[in-house]
Amino acid sequence: MSKQRWRIALWGVMLLAVLWIMWTARIALLPFLIGALAAYALSPLVDRLASLVPARTHQHDKIRRGAVVLLLYVLFFGSLTGVGAAVVPTAVNQATNFIDDLPEITEEARIQLTSWVDRYRSQIPDELREEMDRVTQDLGSAAADLTLTLLGGTIGSLSGTIGLVFGFLVVPFWLFYALRDRPFVQRNFMRAVPDAARDDVGNVAKISDALLGRYIRAQLLLGVIVGLAIGISMTLLGVQFSVGLGLWAGITELIPILGPWLGAAAGILVVLATDPELLVWVALIYFVVQQLENNLLVPRIQGDAVDIHPAMVIMLLVIVGSIWGFPGMLVAVPVLGIARELFWYADRRLRGETPIEAYSASHVGRRKRAELPPVDGALEAPERAAIDEAGALAGSGPHSPAEVDPDR
Repeated sequence: MSKQRWRIALWGVMLLAVLWIMWTARIALLPFLIGALAAYALSPLVDRLASLVPARTHQHDKIRRGAVVLLLYVLFFGSLTGVGAAVVPTAVNQATNFIDDLPEITEEARIQLTSWVDRYRSQIPDELREEMDRVTQDLGSAAADLTLTLLGGTIGSLSGTIGLVFGFLVVPFWLFYALRDRPFVQRNFMRAVPDAARDDVGNVAKISDALLGRYIRAQLLLGVIVGLAIGISMTLLGVQFSVGLGLWAGITELIPILGPWLGAAAGILVVLATDPELLVWVALIYFVVQQLENNLLVPRIQGDAVDIHPAMVIMLLVIVGSIWGFPGMLVAVPVLGIARELFWYADRRLRGETPIEAYSASHVGRRKRAELPPVDGALEAPERAAIDEAGALAGSGPHSPAEVDPDR
């Protein structure tokens, strides 16, 4: 083999080793996964604010980006000491209590359902009555087993992990450097990629990063809106665990299609066990929020972030959930969207298309041409000059597909 092929093989072995290490340490890496979500959500804002301050050199660019990140930190922790200090501990405490009391809650809900069913038992045939008794008795235990499988097992496996605790302590510092140095790390990485693979690696990075970033930002915004709507509504109604239910609704909103139903199930379960008179109002609130989300928020906020048919999403969530549980359901849709785009990109390259032709035909490339979001606006002159310089040093043109956009 030529030296270039040996170099590509070396990079392939290195990538497999990194993936194996990450999988082995997946529990300890959970805080950094959360930090990566925050980085994707905040990167466009950091880019936009940093572009407001002129920078002539690489060092000036690092200083202005670092100042923007520090400003966001001050605003975040400043607000956390106010409203956040009152809401976040309450939400976490209520969510913990809900998980601890889940068996008792489901049993109380089953008893309430049984009492309602008993009112109508005399009016139905004996065969149907026996079947309803069996279903009613199994309903509570089945719901408890499902929820405990999704939540209890995961949370239990995380408790007591020293690496996990240490990760949460250091992730704010890691996030600072990730937000500040992201464009510079990307440029240095592209310089090190073998020449034969540079164009394809750059396109794969842009496709994956664009789909993942767009999806994460949309889902996080939807989760915040839905969580606030449910939490405030449940609090006004006087439902127990209201803040925790809002937190749970916001988290489950990250799961497409099935997430709103999982969030509503917890509220229905709680109100059945604690205050059945509010069942109709609680169910109505969840229904209204879900309809507003599906018909107003999702089209405007998420759009066609991954462009996957809902029927395929449901089937995918069932399959992935049965294998990897709740964490798998969170990442199934963006992973499938990225895998689909990379498959078609590879197919076009194998058919003989050039890297720029294959990228332009991808979902990301077509969207890039159709509309350029404000957060992806024109690069600052120093950043463009740095990219052009990197491309020249690496042997590619200043506007070749190998470059990595600073907003990625």
